Amino acid sequence: MTGLDSTELIIGERPQFFFDNGMLEEVQNVTRTVHSPRQIQGNPVLQQDRPWEHFTNFGADDWALWRGDDGGFHCLYTDMRLDREKMARLGGTLIDWDNSRFRLMYARSSDGVRWEKPAMGLVHDDGRGTNIVFGSETYGNVWGPALLDDPLERDPARRYKMLYELGPPGFRVADEHPGANIRLAHSPDGIHWAPHDEAPTFGPLGAKLGDTIFPTFDPDSGVYRIVTRHPLMELAPRPRPTHAPMQGGAPSYDAAVGVPNRRVARRIFMAESRDFVRWSEPRLILAPDPALDNLDTAFYGMRPFRVGGHWIGCLGVFHQVSNTSTVELVHSRDGRRWERLAPTHDWIGLGAPGSWCANQIGIPRILDVGDDETRVYFGGATSTHDLWYSGGEEGLRGTSTRGADGQRYALGIGALRRHRFVSVGANDTREGMLATQPFMAEGDRLIVNAACGRGGYLKVEARDAADHPLPGRELRDCDPLTGDDVRHTVTWRSDPALPLPRTTDSGTVYTRFTPHRRLRFVMRNAKLYSFTVTRSDGR
Repeated sequence: MTGLDSTELIIGERPQFFFDNGMLEEVQNVTRTVHSPRQIQGNPVLQQDRPWEHFTNFGADDWALWRGDDGGFHCLYTDMRLDREKMARLGGTLIDWDNSRFRLMYARSSDGVRWEKPAMGLVHDDGRGTNIVFGSETYGNVWGPALLDDPLERDPARRYKMLYELGPPGFRVADEHPGANIRLAHSPDGIHWAPHDEAPTFGPLGAKLGDTIFPTFDPDSGVYRIVTRHPLMELAPRPRPTHAPMQGGAPSYDAAVGVPNRRVARRIFMAESRDFVRWSEPRLILAPDPALDNLDTAFYGMRPFRVGGHWIGCLGVFHQVSNTSTVELVHSRDGRRWERLAPTHDWIGLGAPGSWCANQIGIPRILDVGDDETRVYFGGATSTHDLWYSGGEEGLRGTSTRGADGQRYALGIGALRRHRFVSVGANDTREGMLATQPFMAEGDRLIVNAACGRGGYLKVEARDAADHPLPGRELRDCDPLTGDDVRHTVTWRSDPALPLPRTTDSGTVYTRFTPHRRLRFVMRNAKLYSFTVTRSDGR
């Protein structure tokens, strides 16, 4: 996106980030930097450690994490038991009832770092209480919890909604129409679930949908959204047979790249709903780019988050040949049209060989903790994507094909200072400058999230729509920021007031309106992450 519509320049009190160039009018000697979260000491923080756990999955959509009203942290995660010998003998897929069992487990934490797995009194194993909360021999396999704390729900018993994948007893992929059986459940606490009487529908697809589902709610439009897959995205015919039967995923390249319905790589779709039950048919929003991405690159899923006036998304990138997964960052102004922030750049890359996240990074969940910290919860795996269970059947070589023993997924934490995803900054060599587009905001205080290095500084000049400095708010009046602050109030000669220019006659029937302002940031050895115009009266 190279520019904003005039209506998008009405920013109110929404923080403005620099994921795109929309707010930039002019820059000199500054560069954009994408900042990756750093792993905390003690990772992983949640992993398989109970006798009744078989393969705990913290991959793409196989877990959900949220905070309760008391500030505590809660997590649902999928546990999988796979009979590899039966799978090789009978054939079929990982999710066939004959080959596997899936159920949801629950864990909780007061600080998000130290976790416990309480006995919930719902399922017992050899006489022991367990943390199993959903999925059984009579109901079927349950996995992929797509959970939302619904801001519109008035019934406390239905506060939490969850779309999930259900494989009823006897389920076989080969006997079904393409796509997973999607069901809906509700809960008062995110732990105790009651299946909804009505199955969700996705336009003409009925209750069928691709897996890897991430729900969200857009407060601007009042619409629920899911980011997911289309169940028919890999079924277009091809003129030639494939080289070998597809195992562990779809082929990632088709020569007919100019014909969208012939594309076979995994890619990202979105559906919308007004009631969380009846959804639109998913539409394509992101796909690998042949000009940027490698031949074996596929997009596994994407989890969206609202940050100020922007949306960001954690994009899972699957590298088929190495059988590994990493994460990119994507962004959007409206939650519908998405762009990659730094294509092919790993926002979270693989850990060192032999580490807990050496071969896979699961699609993260982002939470703000306190006033100063943004946490990025993400899965990591010693196992590759599918070789550990399909390698033996295919007769493949390599240590990662030897089965589930030693192959583990776990949950870890990456940390950032609050909302420091991307910055625009200058080094110590030359002074840098960033000038914004003229924007409309009624606030009278300017808050910046910025950090200065040794000897560095950040100064701000306020200007009117005609690019004239506002009296008393020129660079020479600004008290420079020389430290590191996620909420620094800019002052000019110790005065924090950010005045409006004189009211302007628009020359239309709307003769008077809130004038536009511009900001000019000047910096050396400093990074600017965002700015916000707020109201001092708190209205």
